[in-house]
Amino acid sequence: MSEVLSEACGLRFSYAEGLPILDGVDLEIRRGEVLLVGGESGKGKSTLLRLLLGLEKPLPDMTGSCCGQVFLFGEDCWDVPVSRVRELRQRTGFVFQGNALISHLSVAENIAVPLHYHTKQTDREIDETVHRWVDNLLLTGHEHKRPAHLSLGMQRRAAMARAMAMNPEILFLDEPTAGLDVKNSEIFLSLVGNLRALSNVAILMVSHDLASARFLDGKIQLLMDGVLREPKTYGDISDSDDPRERELVRDDDDTRFE
Repeated sequence: MSEVLSEACGLRFSYAEGLPILDGVDLEIRRGEVLLVGGESGKGKSTLLRLLLGLEKPLPDMTGSCCGQVFLFGEDCWDVPVSRVRELRQRTGFVFQGNALISHLSVAENIAVPLHYHTKQTDREIDETVHRWVDNLLLTGHEHKRPAHLSLGMQRRAAMARAMAMNPEILFLDEPTAGLDVKNSEIFLSLVGNLRALSNVAILMVSHDLASARFLDGKIQLLMDGVLREPKTYGDISDSDDPRERELVRDDDDTRFE
């Protein structure tokens, strides 16, 4: 059985005094697999990503204990020093929904940022790494442009190039096809599939676009009522007896990636 790289156990989370948006979430991400967490907007999918990365932490319950556990590469994110969590996070890649590129830097300079801060590569080695990922993400000829001069699809690919430059073991994607047309969605997902085949990176994405999982031959777990349902294929959800599940795929054009 493949190695578990990230895991959530009994995870609960709420904002202020509101109802919990995560109410006992259990999740495992294994090396090389593709998992899509789907569900309605505003129901905690992006928050779950941030918790898995140790970027957020639930408030303690009445006993003073954290509401659940999150493990990253086998280590409890809330039972180790913050400095250790940062070290573990360097083994992951994260593509934000808004891409989070630094506006005054070029594509190449954006990709180089984590290499300068978190590796001991020489300037020549960094240039070689940047060039490789510019090529891998179909950005050749655009590497000296700033983000504002790129299409949204290119910005998304530049953000993924930056995430992959550190050779992550897990790639987290937050709504990776949001705002992209069919052509650019297919390009982006094809590149994700290529990266998976080449590096055996585990991929966890949160998205309302469930067909992305079908394109990548991955499984889907729906976040509903604060809990994650059992993993299913796109076809399983399309044929589900549960009308709430079918509703989530009803508006998908399931021929668009064929």
